[in-house]
Amino acid sequence: MDAARVLLSSGAILLAVAALVGFVQERYRDRPELFAAWRVVHAGGTAGAVQLLALSAVWERLTSSDLLATLLACTLSLVTWAFFLGPLARATGRPRLARLVNGAGAVLAVPGYIALLFVAL
Repeated sequence: MDAARVLLSSGAILLAVAALVGFVQERYRDRPELFAAWRVVHAGGTAGAVQLLALSAVWERLTSSDLLATLLACTLSLVTWAFFLGPLARATGRPRLARLVNGAGAVLAVPGYIALLFVAL
């Protein structure tokens, strides 16, 4: 499995889904609390997707193409999706699921982003 391809495909899919969530966000324009919740989902998903796409573009310069690089790419993709799906669960009225997904994302994010720092240095 190619790590850059994992990042690219995950980012492209997330960008498409986040863009579609923008239509849901617009639906709640007259309800500020719900509009804000959907705005977090839309903007966070878009930002996460751009991060994955940017990482895919420079991945070959950052890492070698070994199993650890692929594992790191998968971890970063999962974390990004978790930080999209958590707010999505909250916006759809599932706060317990949102906490669970965000917590799992945080558990993966700490070692994943620390590893990314070491790879970049």
